[in-house]
Amino acid sequence: MSSDRRERLERIVTAWWRWYAALGVLGCVAYFAVPSIAAAQSIFVLVGASAVAATVIGTRMHRPSNRTAWLTIALGTGLWVVGDIVFEWIDVTRGSVPEPSLADALYLVAYPIYGFGLFLLVRHKWRASERGHVANSAIVMVAFGLLTWVFAVQPTLGNDGISGTAGLVDVAYPAMDIFLLGLLAHFVGSRQWRTLSYRLLTAAVLLLVVTDIVNNFSIVSEPSSERSLIDAGWTMSYVLIGVAALHPSMRRITSPNIEPEAHLMASFTTPTVVVLTAATLTAPTVMFIEVIRDEPIAQWGWAVLLCASALVILVIFRITDLLRLLHTQTVRLRAAADTDHLTGLANLRALEHRIWQNAGETTLLTVDIDRFKEINDTFGRGLGDQVLVAVADRLRSVVDDSIMLARLAGDEFALCGTADSMDPTALAHEIQRRFAAPFDVGTMTLLIEASVGVAFSLPIAEGEDDDTPDRLVQRADLAVQAAKATQSRVAFYDRSMDRDTSAQLIMLGELTTALESDQLELLYQPQVDLESMTVVGVEALLRWHHPNGMLLAPSAFLPTAERTGLIRPLTSYVLTRALAQRSLWAMDGLDLQMAVNISTRNLFDDTLIAQVRTALREFHCPAERLTLEVTETSAMTDPVGATEMLSILHAMGVQVAIDDYGTGYSSLAYIERLPVQELKMDRAFVGGMAHDPAHAAIVRSTVELARTLGLSVTAEGVEDEMTMTALRELRCGRAQGYHLGRPTSSDLLPALVAELNTRLKTVTGERIP
Repeated sequence: MSSDRRERLERIVTAWWRWYAALGVLGCVAYFAVPSIAAAQSIFVLVGASAVAATVIGTRMHRPSNRTAWLTIALGTGLWVVGDIVFEWIDVTRGSVPEPSLADALYLVAYPIYGFGLFLLVRHKWRASERGHVANSAIVMVAFGLLTWVFAVQPTLGNDGISGTAGLVDVAYPAMDIFLLGLLAHFVGSRQWRTLSYRLLTAAVLLLVVTDIVNNFSIVSEPSSERSLIDAGWTMSYVLIGVAALHPSMRRITSPNIEPEAHLMASFTTPTVVVLTAATLTAPTVMFIEVIRDEPIAQWGWAVLLCASALVILVIFRITDLLRLLHTQTVRLRAAADTDHLTGLANLRALEHRIWQNAGETTLLTVDIDRFKEINDTFGRGLGDQVLVAVADRLRSVVDDSIMLARLAGDEFALCGTADSMDPTALAHEIQRRFAAPFDVGTMTLLIEASVGVAFSLPIAEGEDDDTPDRLVQRADLAVQAAKATQSRVAFYDRSMDRDTSAQLIMLGELTTALESDQLELLYQPQVDLESMTVVGVEALLRWHHPNGMLLAPSAFLPTAERTGLIRPLTSYVLTRALAQRSLWAMDGLDLQMAVNISTRNLFDDTLIAQVRTALREFHCPAERLTLEVTETSAMTDPVGATEMLSILHAMGVQVAIDDYGTGYSSLAYIERLPVQELKMDRAFVGGMAHDPAHAAIVRSTVELARTLGLSVTAEGVEDEMTMTALRELRCGRAQGYHLGRPTSSDLLPALVAELNTRLKTVTGERIP
């Protein structure tokens, strides 16, 4: 069959269910409209037969995965239709239908076959988790069975009870309805409810059961071929079966492939619980009604007792299922609460539980990925997450089952174990060895470094708080911060770190107050041109008038500020005040070069360029009159990033100087690659050059090589005239030191410059033109 022909045929078949539904409704109307009883019964049989045909045709055309279920439903429906034909044949040929008859046998056989098809449709194979749905159905069946027996069957039996085949048939019909009602409860609790075909089939079953119930409670003792409204229910039930089978959504009614716990949870939906609660209350309700009616207890007592006992057993079974479900969900929720969802490792909550559970001394290693923020900023958070997963996998290869591996937060991991289960020193160095190998992340290969901090649960000293998991994690964090400053990238916690941290926190608070309350002051130290022997510039030096009365140098508080965001407003303060003061001096005729120090963190701060540009514009300072001093170590921390930042400053016209040159590990040739114009030689070499030939040789070679590279040199630490004279002989560019002027306040500097220029007119007895 060609694809076009098949598509055309499928479109036709898709529309069939609408046509069939319309014809079925017309058939139901015609059943009551035709004057002849024989014609009406023929229409009734025809509608039933069409439902069987529609079910077979729909199964063939839509090819559902559970064809057996639909064909079984068709078989059960077909037996009902055959029963209808036999019923009418007996009625026509004999004038009346005896009870029981062959038609009754066909009807009663059809019920379980039809019900079995429905069960196969809902669940095509048995699972242990189906017990909940089956128990729900059993509860509904028992409750409805009690109602049917007490109010419908028992009154018709009289005092003789069930006698003969006719009595069994009278009981069998309500029993079949009870069976279908239980399946209906199973249907409502199923997950296939979203398909229209499934809902139509559910409506067919519900209509059939309701019609049977009405028929049973009407207690029709003499079967009749006369038409009644009850027939409309059976007729429309046939129609709904056919429409459900012809609707295209019938192919999507499949057994859901879900976890057993999900099956069990589906059996505790709100509608299901409401129905089960009402069913459970059936026994006491029936007892109450019968007592009020003053019916003999012998007639209904045993039925209530049996059904109540069955309901109690079934409810206990369901409560057991519920408790099992709650336990499973609790375990899963606890596991989810203790798991990091990105890496699958334990999280901080699980780590704290493990520390509490450890008997004896606990060892904790914290692993922090260095410069992880740069990875996120450069490649995006998606690749950053992949890096975290790769790091977690590599750390897994280091630990065994006795050590818990957890992700604390961000780029920080932890390894926790008892003191006798791990060697922290060997483990820390093994981690460093594993991290030496590159990481393959996606299509990239990255070299990732990590710092490791080690902490132990310590004996509690007098006056200290309990040794809690939080404190142990805090100690490991302090150790990992200390590790970042060591060459080995491994550090062990000691109590001094607590004191340092406390002091730093106090200092941060005081320094914040100092910025707001004018406790900071800039002093200025002159810089002398050794050729003209005049003051040509000053270096701005920050001092802090601490509330305790001490005058603190930058070395006392800048390291703390650099570890926080406070270094940014501090640098802005210095830059703004220094250029503002230079502008005032310039208006008075004193035009000096202004040198300002910036820290490592400033050098890699994206806002530095904007700060410098704003300050230059605000105080009308030519860019070439500002020199920014960076230490050699800062520039070499990230040469690529430093080069980029310094190039932008150089393009603006700002002068850049390498401060404390000679104290780092870089060569002058490498410094020459940076966009700098000046070297400031460290006082350690300059101060001893007059007495130490080795220092003198270092200064000489540096000045000569810098001159060759086109860099100017400023010598720091000039403490006497002999040193200044030696620097002049080496043709060093500038000098700075106590011999040439101590750091002084802004209001005293003009006088100091005038006095110094006068004094420097004569040096070593010679007049300097």
